[in-house]
Amino acid sequence: MKNKTNVIFILGSGRCGTYSFYKALSRVKNIEAYHEFFFEPTLRIANLYHMKRISKKEIIHFLKENHLYSITNSTKKIWVDSSNALPWIADVLVELFPDAKFVHLIRNGKKVVSSFYNKHRDIMYNKRDILKLIKFLNKKNKYISSEKKYWRPIPIDDYQKLKEFLNKSQFSKICNYWSEINLKIYHSIQKAKNRKTFMFEDIQNEKKLFELIRFMGIRKYDFDIIKKSFQKPVNVTIPKNIYLKNSQIKCFQKECGNSMKKFNYNNDNEYKVIY
Repeated sequence: MKNKTNVIFILGSGRCGTYSFYKALSRVKNIEAYHEFFFEPTLRIANLYHMKRISKKEIIHFLKENHLYSITNSTKKIWVDSSNALPWIADVLVELFPDAKFVHLIRNGKKVVSSFYNKHRDIMYNKRDILKLIKFLNKKNKYISSEKKYWRPIPIDDYQKLKEFLNKSQFSKICNYWSEINLKIYHSIQKAKNRKTFMFEDIQNEKKLFELIRFMGIRKYDFDIIKKSFQKPVNVTIPKNIYLKNSQIKCFQKECGNSMKKFNYNNDNEYKVIY
């Protein structure tokens, strides 16, 4: 679907730099940037689609009514959404926006998992919330809130896998989430005409950051504005180091080892995490 405004989707797991990129891009005059546009409704419907509870047709209608409406009415040259809700419907995005540019923003899984587990444990696979989601998906409860704490994918249609999933620790579930969402992004955007993977660790590499900015179609003289915004952390209240326990390292390697190799991360025992 063609629009006068160029569209960019930055897809990531969360805790991977999506907010940092939003803040940087929002400082450029000809860019209309969003961090998780229409987030909770999008996260809800995207997970329902991923868990095969609604059709592609319903997703297309939702995107036309919300994201496309915003894009069509934008007065800027570039419209960007940097989001961890959209990965679950990335295949539909590629189909609906064939001329869009897709950036797979990925960060070392150890850092993402540790950040979620130590800072957002209340919204990432809390057992109480998982059970409420299961009841809703099995039609035992008629309603459930769109709060993000409920909307993370679970293997709802495979009893044995669901049983194994429920028996996992919260940390293990979060590890599985990092692997699943990044693999989902990777496979979903393979058919996109314009796609690029960017490691968040490379934001201090001027050459690689410049290549990404040029891929996005952003003007060369706006590069310094974006580069300067990455000189200090954003979305961080108190920078600190977190060390994973040995048991957590083993769990991470079991759940994410293959994905770490696939995305060219060194899966050694280094576990220092800097927010």
